[in-house]
Amino acid sequence: MKDNTNADTASQLSLTAMLFICSTFASLATAQSTLPDFKESDPVSDYLEAIDTAESELSAYSLELSDLYLGLGKSHLSEQEYVRARQAFQRGMQIERVNFGLNSLSQTPYLMSIAEAESFLGNWDESEKALENLYLINTQAYGARDPRMLPVLDELLDWYLNTYSDRSTNGGYKNLVISEKLGTRMQSILDQTNDLSDPAAPQMYRKLSHLHYFIASHIKEHGEPSESGFTFNAASTASSSKSTSHMHYRRGKLALQKVVEALELQEGTSARDQANAIAELGDWYLVFGQRASANHAYKLAYNFLGDSEQSEELQEALFGSAKLIEFTDHSGKTSPFIKALSKAKAPIEETPIEETPVEKPPAEEPPIEEPFSDELAEQKSLDEKALKQKPLDKQPMEISMAITSNGVPKNIEIINPPEDLDKNLRRTIFKDIRAQRYRPKLVAGTPTRSAINFPYAKQDIAKKRD
Repeated sequence: MKDNTNADTASQLSLTAMLFICSTFASLATAQSTLPDFKESDPVSDYLEAIDTAESELSAYSLELSDLYLGLGKSHLSEQEYVRARQAFQRGMQIERVNFGLNSLSQTPYLMSIAEAESFLGNWDESEKALENLYLINTQAYGARDPRMLPVLDELLDWYLNTYSDRSTNGGYKNLVISEKLGTRMQSILDQTNDLSDPAAPQMYRKLSHLHYFIASHIKEHGEPSESGFTFNAASTASSSKSTSHMHYRRGKLALQKVVEALELQEGTSARDQANAIAELGDWYLVFGQRASANHAYKLAYNFLGDSEQSEELQEALFGSAKLIEFTDHSGKTSPFIKALSKAKAPIEETPIEETPVEKPPAEEPPIEEPFSDELAEQKSLDEKALKQKPLDKQPMEISMAITSNGVPKNIEIINPPEDLDKNLRRTIFKDIRAQRYRPKLVAGTPTRSAINFPYAKQDIAKKRD
């Protein structure tokens, strides 16, 4: 009874409050012309004011302050005030250390943020020190081979791969060397636990496969220094480059096979997710020139969906049109046509090919192709100078092209080229597109040539931080 009375009273109060608010807004509306314009709140000023209040009312090392300094640092980052951001993060970390000790795990977000600020300042060595400190703190708490290290390694691997495109060729190579070491540690823990039922396992194995593609592709494009930092240490020759590429091909393939196994074991995995994992393995084979193995995997994925409910709809969704193989884009940021292809129009022509004989991939495969041919490797790098010469119209261009049964873009055409599109810029756009590989459209499980149209916007060139 008391609860009902309280509820009625609360309802009456809420109604009264709403009437008051409506009345207030009505009054404000009539007097709007007489009121001064209010300035938008400045996050930096708000955080500084909150910090002053907390320090005066509490203490210089109260726990509330560390979160405030973290927020202040992020606000400075958004304003590109990197030195001030670093100072705020360092102050927040100092407060955490005073309260919880020099090796407290609560320092993690501050160390990650310090690494980010240092990278924008071009201090990559300082970024590396902050992240190494983060790793050591966690290993002291858990042990280097403890499964609780997996999220830590996952976050560090993300950071190094995401900042790859912000670095020079040598800097990017260093990022990949560190990433490989992190990936090796992650792989070791995953192999040790062998817990494929972990919901996080598929994505971790998937990330490991992408890492190996990054490395193989970087070496193909830029070569490998004579003093390699990778586990396969060899002089930078054509032979060693192919051997290194083959090693990373096999490692990536094994990782994607683990994704398939994990999703098969985990309860509640949808038929589409399982089929997509098999298709991703096909993508891997295709990019590295193993076409028979790729076709086998694609057909297996297609037939797997045939046994599920709404089979035709799922087959159409997954294989009804050519799709970009996304791990072939290692720019660190989504290319404009990656986003566009997810909204690509239906194919405008279809040219079926004879079915490739389906055979089980051999246990020991023949020498593989590099992830890109020599010609495409030369085309892989964007002509930054060309992209900066003239601005394109705001409206995106409409691109038409055919995707062969082997996933290669052909007959690329700009349907509505803007007037300011010169030859160099056109060549650069075509290089950008030709450097990618696509999962071909399947008809009855068979790779088929198809055509697609999609909008293309000029890709922004990220300024290198070193």
